[in-house]
Amino acid sequence: MSPLATRADEKPLVRIAMVGHVDHGKSTLIGRIRHEMSGLPGIASVDASVGGNWAFVMDQLQEEREREMTIDTTQTFLETPVCRLVFIDVPGHQELIQNMLSGATRADAAVLVLAGDEGVQVQTRRHALLLSMLGIRTVIVAVNKMDTLARQEDAFRRLEHTAAEELRALGITVTATIPVVAREGDNVVDRSPAMAWYQGPSVMEAIGELEPATVPVDAARFPVQAVFRHDGHSTVVGRVLSGSVAEGDALTVCPGGAAVRVRTVRRFPEDHAAAEPGESVGLILDGPEPVRGDVLAPAADLPRSTRTPAGRVFWLAERPLEVGEELALRCATQVVEVRVESVTERLDSATLEPLPEGRALASMELANVRLSAQSPVVLESFDRLAALGRFVLERGGAAAGFGIVA
Repeated sequence: MSPLATRADEKPLVRIAMVGHVDHGKSTLIGRIRHEMSGLPGIASVDASVGGNWAFVMDQLQEEREREMTIDTTQTFLETPVCRLVFIDVPGHQELIQNMLSGATRADAAVLVLAGDEGVQVQTRRHALLLSMLGIRTVIVAVNKMDTLARQEDAFRRLEHTAAEELRALGITVTATIPVVAREGDNVVDRSPAMAWYQGPSVMEAIGELEPATVPVDAARFPVQAVFRHDGHSTVVGRVLSGSVAEGDALTVCPGGAAVRVRTVRRFPEDHAAAEPGESVGLILDGPEPVRGDVLAPAADLPRSTRTPAGRVFWLAERPLEVGEELALRCATQVVEVRVESVTERLDSATLEPLPEGRALASMELANVRLSAQSPVVLESFDRLAALGRFVLERGGAAAGFGIVA
């Protein structure tokens, strides 16, 4: 990150998911960071009522404090001299995997917290697997609770090696592995003299080297959220996923193929500049009116439209997913009825070991799933554009699984 960035609106924004097994210290680590950095401008001081239990800074719900376990996804914001950070604290318990997914989906990178006294656990592997599926390939490993290992280097090196091997197998790059005592602040913001054998960065120093995720696709992608009619005009509302949308642009309505031209970009306050990635705007178009779920894109670079979507699916629901079952698929603003045609290459998310072939996908299992859709679905490969490369499968109106498109 450039040290020359000083204005808040010029500083890069980096979203960091804090993941790991339950009770390994994710919330405690964020709370300690907040405490130690509270002297910086714009960072509120930590309420003394937490009494040294730094997890309470993040675990805001009373039930979370009583159970000492993060239940919902929470965020904390920090502005440093060179960047803006969003820490996304996600639950570690198996029952709350869906909350973990909703939080980690928005992240650019992750800090995987690993307790020294327990090492790699079931949820450590699951969270690492899900990070890989979500395209988060840059991870910092914080080996927490080093006080339970007498802050010894040999014990740390064994955990460092184990974590690196497991993450490497998932295609994840470990940028730093750091011995930490989050409760006491060892190697959190400043390097700890109590572990002088460690010569690497602190957690915050390693985070300072991260960069915001980039979108590989340059072409415009504009999923239609809604169409409003007022004063004789139809305004197409949505959020730009990639590229830009400017007045005068010729676009294609996917999956139908109709040609439209952008007459006006509408926003408040009024500004006719091109709409950039992440911006939600209204468009007045010349040509056939699109509907919710359509995706606007330039004719020279169209996303894929298919009636046979397929992807790697992680199943969440208690009742297994079975071949022949009918579900709803959600991708961006699209909702399409689909039928399960095949389930292959199942994987146990607890051990990351292959499972015998079968026609069903049980809870917490992963598999390649092929579907047939009642109407075309507009997709991209996940590596090219995550927002059109991931989907949710709903059963009875509730999220039951999620997938990514290869």
